[in-house]
Amino acid sequence: MTAAAPTVDGAAGFRLERDEAVASLVVDREHAGNAIDRATGRALDDALRRLSDDPSLLALVVTSAGTRFFCTGGDLKDYRALDTGAAARETSLLMQRMLSRLEDLPAITIAAINGTALGGGLELALACDLRVIEEQVQLSLPQARLGVVPGWGGAERLVRTVGRSRAVRIMATAASITAEEAERTGLADLVVAPGEASAAAHRLAGEISANAPLAVRGVKEALALGDDVQAQAALFARLWETRDHREAERAYFERRAPVWEGR
Repeated sequence: MTAAAPTVDGAAGFRLERDEAVASLVVDREHAGNAIDRATGRALDDALRRLSDDPSLLALVVTSAGTRFFCTGGDLKDYRALDTGAAARETSLLMQRMLSRLEDLPAITIAAINGTALGGGLELALACDLRVIEEQVQLSLPQARLGVVPGWGGAERLVRTVGRSRAVRIMATAASITAEEAERTGLADLVVAPGEASAAAHRLAGEISANAPLAVRGVKEALALGDDVQAQAALFARLWETRDHREAERAYFERRAPVWEGR
């Protein structure tokens, strides 16, 4: 990346780096298995809120520091302080809000899973649009062994990703999932060699950001519209009238690459 200066202090538990239309969010709590405590959750929620208001952002890569853990979910040292059901509920709502903000970003989000993803770590990956995983990595939702269920909104996202029966098996058995199985079931979109997840995710982000900005940011909007034919037609018409669409037409007939304006 050419503009790799972090814009969020690493003391918050993560780094946010930017290279033109692509950003990287790096969970940086390697000392704690890249687990996310409540303070980091609040800081992430605020950072994602600001990113959602940035019309120039087209892709976000979510990854972590080190090579052993992508994210091990909630920080157990911090979570030991949750001594009441009310405190646990508030923490669940915080993390659900943060991951919903990630899921709802207009930019395309890509999880670069470069190490083990446990519990909330897998829930974090599920909140991304795409998942790139290294071949040695294993995933799991082990909450059933801890006497709870996924608390960050991952259950519903897992159903949408792999189907209900597979989701039941994954959560009820708490078994580990290999990268090969993750790709076969749709839990992962791409499996790469060890150490290659971040580079592969950034290549994918580069392919995405090379396209018309308004169209890229319209992808998730189109998906959210479902089968509403009138709304789909309105979105198509809105983009048809943009300067970038006209530029794409000219570039096609002139046999050159288009120059996007984002309008």
